[in-house]
Amino acid sequence: MKNFLVLLFAIFISANAFALDLQQAKNQGLIGEANTGYVAAVTSTPSSAVRQLISSVNALRKERYKKIAVSHGLTTAEVGRLAYKKAIEKTEPGHYFQNAAGKWIQKQSP
Repeated sequence: MKNFLVLLFAIFISANAFALDLQQAKNQGLIGEANTGYVAAVTSTPSSAVRQLISSVNALRKERYKKIAVSHGLTTAEVGRLAYKKAIEKTEPGHYFQNAAGKWIQKQSP
């Protein structure tokens, strides 16, 4: 039984080591900064890992936006639009972001 638990723990740890993170997903062109201040899939058929990553990142952003909105008398949508503007500035060359019309653009080097 002890060996089984050790094996199960090792599998769990190795699975987490291969989990996709936001930076990796952006580097691979799978996720970009949406014009709402959240992240979204760049492709039309994202994997379940990408969908899960998007969901968790956006849940954290939503909570942060709510706190900022309350403390500054704004709506979460307004905070999202402001965050989007900052996100575009921080987006690295080669990564994707949505323009105002919702089209995915790959940021070019200056």
